[in-house]
Amino acid sequence: MEQRVKKYLLIAAITSSSLLFPSAYAATPTSKASPSAKATPTVSKSAEATPAVSSTTKKPTKKPVKKKKKVKKTATPIPSPSPEWPPSGFTANKGIYAKIPTSKELLGLISAKAGLAEIVKKCESNACGAVIVAADYRCEWWEIKSTVYGVDPNDASKKVTLGKLRTLYGPLSAKTYANIILVSDEPLYGPSFLDPNSGQTVAGPARNGISVGGISAICHKSGTDEKFPANIYTPIR
Repeated sequence: MEQRVKKYLLIAAITSSSLLFPSAYAATPTSKASPSAKATPTVSKSAEATPAVSSTTKKPTKKPVKKKKKVKKTATPIPSPSPEWPPSGFTANKGIYAKIPTSKELLGLISAKAGLAEIVKKCESNACGAVIVAADYRCEWWEIKSTVYGVDPNDASKKVTLGKLRTLYGPLSAKTYANIILVSDEPLYGPSFLDPNSGQTVAGPARNGISVGGISAICHKSGTDEKFPANIYTPIR
């Protein structure tokens, strides 16, 4: 599973600048070359005992030793510790926090929530990203903006923009974490074709170098008519 996620859930370094919204707060996650990525948000609304020894003329008698009954220990559930607050490893800006999860963190949250595992299946064929968000206060809804990049066909050392992605997430209480998967419609493989030898339809060649970056997480403090959760992808051709 970990290899699968590493292969398909592509989380790139963040390059976009902070966004400013009058009725919301925005967090722009940034990642380093190290395994753990950081995010950068911006605003938008013994004591010892000495045994005593005594002597006596009487011959000491041995007292019967009572065998202690072994009490079988039963496993008791250990409550999860309270979430650390403010969260460490996150980038903070005026009460909001954002972080791009490592592959290990991502596997943990996916195994904890079946719904996320279903979403990740889509990332076997489409370019995806991920971000963890939280805030000091309640957010009525979250808007995550990101960009899908590809390799420049004229220069392999450069990237070109393939499309823009808006991911919408519902209300989130104060000091609560949300793990958001960003799913685009940008395919990771070329068009499928019919294998003349087997007669079966097979996936096209892999489109290497596709990544999701430029992530901005925005906490909106007022409602919206938009439907969520949602992923709205706009390809650029």
